[in-house]
Amino acid sequence: MEVRTRHAAESDGEEILELWHKFTAHLSKYDDRYSHDDQADERWLRYFENQLVDSKYGTVIVAENDEGEPLGVLEARVMGDHPIFQLSNHGYVHGLYVREEHRQEGVAAALLDAAADWFREDPRGVDYYRIDVLADDDTASRMLESHGLEPVECVYEQRL
Repeated sequence: MEVRTRHAAESDGEEILELWHKFTAHLSKYDDRYSHDDQADERWLRYFENQLVDSKYGTVIVAENDEGEPLGVLEARVMGDHPIFQLSNHGYVHGLYVREEHRQEGVAAALLDAAADWFREDPRGVDYYRIDVLADDDTASRMLESHGLEPVECVYEQRL
């Protein structure tokens, strides 16, 4: 199966939203705070249309098969310089989801490669990107490490 990637258009919103529902269902297996909020659909569609479509510093990339069926999705944004640390402008992947029945078929790799290309292009020109993985999602961690990403930070929290 050939996997094609492309940047999402406004008309893709509803289809991408369906993938995000599956993504939140996956995340909520590890932490129920990641379950899909009842009010999220309309807010996400506005965010998608106003902040990500045709934006210089944010995009949604869709992976499709030959028939145009969406196999996965990734949201990418550029983050600014840090005011203190020597962390320059960098990319951030704020979500990567591949339909369960298409995992281990190169879909995630195609999405990450497309994101890396987008991050490198002018006007972004960033040197690296980051992606978060929930602590117990070992499958996601292994996939990212097999694609050449390295763990660099661990986030801890205390519930109050």
